[in-house]
Amino acid sequence: MRTVIAWLAALLAVVGSGIQVVQQTHDVRRLHGQLQDAQRMQDAELAKHSRLLIERAALAAYQNVERTAQTELAMRFPLTVERIER
Repeated sequence: MRTVIAWLAALLAVVGSGIQVVQQTHDVRRLHGQLQDAQRMQDAELAKHSRLLIERAALAAYQNVERTAQTELAMRFPLTVERIER
């Protein structure tokens, strides 16, 4: 009778550990999927950031600043330039 109980206990231990292995494998696959989604989102945000940096650099270019000053702010370059010394 003791051997039957020992075999049943061993069988339950094996089945229990098998179920735990399946659960852990499922969790690892789910977490790996979440990691891949997060990495895709990060890549998209980095690409967006790069595009915004390029746009900011283009807008800050001297030609654009000068054009904006003339068209939007009605600023003109003076006809004569005077040097002011301190």
